[in-house]
Amino acid sequence: MFALVFLMYIQTEAIILQKVDFSESSLVLTLFSRNQGKIHALAKGGRRIKGPFESALDLMSHILVTYIPKRGDALDLLTESKLVRRFRPTGENFGGMYAGFYLIELLNEMTIEQEPMPELFDVAVTSLSQLMAEKPVMAIVMRFEWQLLELAGHFPSFDFCVHCDGEIDHTQQRIAFGHLDGGVVCPNCLPGTQQVSVITLELIQAIRQIRQLSETNDEHEFVFASTQQGAMRALLNQYISHLIGKRPVMFDYFKKMN
Repeated sequence: MFALVFLMYIQTEAIILQKVDFSESSLVLTLFSRNQGKIHALAKGGRRIKGPFESALDLMSHILVTYIPKRGDALDLLTESKLVRRFRPTGENFGGMYAGFYLIELLNEMTIEQEPMPELFDVAVTSLSQLMAEKPVMAIVMRFEWQLLELAGHFPSFDFCVHCDGEIDHTQQRIAFGHLDGGVVCPNCLPGTQQVSVITLELIQAIRQIRQLSETNDEHEFVFASTQQGAMRALLNQYISHLIGKRPVMFDYFKKMN
């Protein structure tokens, strides 16, 4: 008797987050897909110029892939890919390129395998497109970070104390923010709280404005005051580092962003 084996093929859009040489001709890829979430797949022959992958397997590339899912710890098997868009900067837009690498680093670190997040996928594609179009880099990056935190369930609490759930007095200009706790801390709960930063009411208002623009899909470019941008960058750097348990590699390239 012969057993019949039926292979299930899945087709989905994806962004390439990471690629590692597996052999002289093959690659292991980490993909953030629109319909299946983050997946790890083997692309046999993926390093060859000619083949079923159409030279589409570059970092940050937006592709349409077909793959065979595997069980357990085995890698999925990529069978075909078609390029939708290759995200590459124009001219000397190195800031946009570094920011793009940072975006895919965050997607890799802050998403869970096989958990579909189509809204986050669309946000990522839009943000990468804006970066390649030479729009203000840091504003795009920080808007993406807040959207990622929102969609991944890590958006901080700015209205209520994360310890006692008491309402925060926003008449105060300086408010404590607990990075390990994920939000603001009232004066009564502050003693003993570790990894605390001080933020301002103006910064909270700026974050709310970004959140409102994101919720309404408003493409209006948010304009930061220089002091506001620096304070928000510092807050995001610390908070994201605590969330993923390390400092993102691409933080070191922020000084090269426009």
